[in-house]
Amino acid sequence: MIGVVADDVTGANDIGLMFAKHGYQTEVFSQFNETDLSRIRADVLILDTNSRCDDPIIAYEKVLKATKLLTACNCRTLIKKTCSVFRGNIGAEFDGMLDAAGADFAVVVAAFPKNGRITKNGQHFVHGRPLTESEFRKDPVHPMQTSDLRELIARQSKRPLYLLDYPTVAQGAAAIKGRITEAKKKGGYLVCDVTNQNDLKLIAEAAAAEPFLFGSSALAEELPPFWPPPKVGLSLKDVPRDGVGSLIVAGSVTPQTKNQVAYARQVGIATAELDTRLLFQDATKAAELQRLVGWAANRLQSDLPVLIYGAHQSEDIEATYQTAKRAGLNKLEANHTVSETLGEVSKAIIEQTTVKKLIVAGGETSADVCRSLGITGNLVIKEIEPGLPSGLSRGRHQLLVVLKSGSFGSPDFFLKALEHLEKL
Repeated sequence: MIGVVADDVTGANDIGLMFAKHGYQTEVFSQFNETDLSRIRADVLILDTNSRCDDPIIAYEKVLKATKLLTACNCRTLIKKTCSVFRGNIGAEFDGMLDAAGADFAVVVAAFPKNGRITKNGQHFVHGRPLTESEFRKDPVHPMQTSDLRELIARQSKRPLYLLDYPTVAQGAAAIKGRITEAKKKGGYLVCDVTNQNDLKLIAEAAAAEPFLFGSSALAEELPPFWPPPKVGLSLKDVPRDGVGSLIVAGSVTPQTKNQVAYARQVGIATAELDTRLLFQDATKAAELQRLVGWAANRLQSDLPVLIYGAHQSEDIEATYQTAKRAGLNKLEANHTVSETLGEVSKAIIEQTTVKKLIVAGGETSADVCRSLGITGNLVIKEIEPGLPSGLSRGRHQLLVVLKSGSFGSPDFFLKALEHLEKL
């Protein structure tokens, strides 16, 4: 079995998709402390630590524990899944996995060419722009202040760092394997340049036998052809066949999600905005929740999709932060309040209706929605767009779900996801 530790639920599903599309039975668990993993029948087991926004020490301990659980399940390959632009506790989580396994070397690939992320000379680019000049420069939680992936790792790790540069990658799998062997003798992390999808294929061929592979989900798409076929295989026998309407919840404030909300409104999907300024006093929060739940439940009974999103224009975000500050909360706490509220709204709507199709945009929002609904994990099903799969939830509710990274997807993604779930 292949074992993966991801730092958020959308990333867990992103990498799960890469295996599911090759026929692997891929199970994701977010509440894995409550699950007997030894009883899970799967080809790939993914544990979501929800640690991207944690203190580095806490993130390290979460990954350490998750890795030990995976090694106890006899996982032959261990993957530390990260954000494709290295937001979060990169060095701490890398060290946590190696320390738990008693190992000292990993191959690192952050690039995801199909979603516009490449690495050249160790510098990371997003749609042709250096990371520090991309939209992630002003990320509200993890503002990116360097484009050098080695610097991002070194902030939390003392292990040695090496570069597999793009000219060496272009020489082919034998040259790559030689560089891996050379770096492995010294220990640490070998950061790989990737300028296109073929680079990923070459690295996958060279690194297929490596026990530790760290970074984005993109490399995982190219690894299965160099591995034995899946033993369990993907099954869709539990997909629900009933239910009315579809619920879309958007908590991300990335440009991609903003565009997706705007497109949904443009094509006539019923939308409602959560007034995030009202969430810091009990009375105003309760009234806002009641308004949204009543509005959504009424429309869903007519078998129509509805979209609820957090106020996401710059002036709305600033006003929310100011209101939170007056209530004694910092920006991170304000963000958590918004995503937790969207989780509460989702729970109330689904418990009052027969909705069986759920789409969520944003990593933190997805985690809070799943937590509120008692969703402990999901089976990864099929690809909708690169890095964006559908799934079948595990836990209290059986739903068809799409848990989307905020920075992924085309403007019409919500429409595509609705059509995809309807076909399933």
